[in-house]
Amino acid sequence: MDAIISLALTLLQQVLPTLTTANASLITKIVEGLIALIPILVNEYKALLPMIQNVITALKSNGNITADQLTALDAMEAQIDAAFEQAATNAQTEDASDATKI
Repeated sequence: MDAIISLALTLLQQVLPTLTTANASLITKIVEGLIALIPILVNEYKALLPMIQNVITALKSNGNITADQLTALDAMEAQIDAAFEQAATNAQTEDASDATKI
């Protein structure tokens, strides 16, 4: 599954910059796909989240993006940032716990 998701995200990253004429409908489909993927990636495939961030950045730079799509992308970025912050906090807590056991 990891390889398939990674491949799809890689292809999306490569194709998005060339889709300067992408219409709102296509962008909506991509945004909907990202919304569905992010919870899975946050829980199972954290290493792929930077690829999602690259896709979000590419979508946000598209001139045909709507305000609703931009809001959804901003929310996704916040969700990813929160996941990274939580992971960092968890790692620090685990490190501190391990240090007290020594």
